Amino acid sequence: MYKMLVTDLDGTLLDDYKEIPQINIDVITKLHEKFGIIPVIATARPLEVAKYIADKGGPSFQSYIIATNGAIVMDLIKGECLVNRSLSKEQIESLVAICKRMSLEYEFMTTKCEVADAKYSYRRVVDPMYDNMGVPFNYQNDLEEYIKTLQEPIPLFAVNGTEEELKACYSGLASIKGLQISKPCIRTTPEICGKVEKLAYYDIMREGVTKASAIEILARYLGIKKEEIIAIGDGGNDVEMLGAAGLKVAMKNATESLKEVADFITLEDNNAGGVGSFLDTLYKQLEDRENKEKEANKIASVDNEVLSL
Repeated sequence: MYKMLVTDLDGTLLDDYKEIPQINIDVITKLHEKFGIIPVIATARPLEVAKYIADKGGPSFQSYIIATNGAIVMDLIKGECLVNRSLSKEQIESLVAICKRMSLEYEFMTTKCEVADAKYSYRRVVDPMYDNMGVPFNYQNDLEEYIKTLQEPIPLFAVNGTEEELKACYSGLASIKGLQISKPCIRTTPEICGKVEKLAYYDIMREGVTKASAIEILARYLGIKKEEIIAIGDGGNDVEMLGAAGLKVAMKNATESLKEVADFITLEDNNAGGVGSFLDTLYKQLEDRENKEKEANKIASVDNEVLSL
């Protein structure tokens, strides 16, 4: 029997407007209420964004959250942070120094929000998530000064630039101890005057921080085995996450690399409630199995009564 359901947000639980299709809420709630399966949000987004989505999901989602790609694990039931693997002050200072020396754009996440340099705001596409939350994106005119007074931990730091700029700064970034640096990721930028700026970025976190390692930590905390975990995702950062689960599910709209490691691929994409439609089939199978077990136990009970006569 499955005991935990781990789901990514963007491109998975959420549609492209950053809302949860009702079928996803309904079926996950049924699985939780009928079979005790615990829903866990696992996202690259900040903790407060994940909390906002959990609130939209309703009471069944008020359990555990894995945020910022596994750096933060939150117990919503107790209101406690179980894991905080944020970057150290020394690591952040070193990252800022390299970006400043090489005139590179950088941004970062706190547990509350994403923070970026105001002078590069033209490079960002509109994110419906923050519009839905009614929270403006946190642009700062002096990021370096803002960091000095910041009381929030920084779990993720991103360096942006052209592929050539990123190659040029890699050795400096890699010389900072205790970090892991992602492969260059293509950045979506808006079209300006008929042109699209070709940019990429590195996501930088503490060494060993992944959604998968966070799932393993949470599973140990709850006494749940790997084979009792369902994981659903759509992106490259979900490959390791699926590896930490017994039932691996990729969205119809997932990357090919994720589909290759999945046990199942949803029939519908994230905009059509692919998570809910897949889980509804699973719910019916679990219900059918439960009914058969009840019937078998009933028959066995009658047989035992006959034998005792």
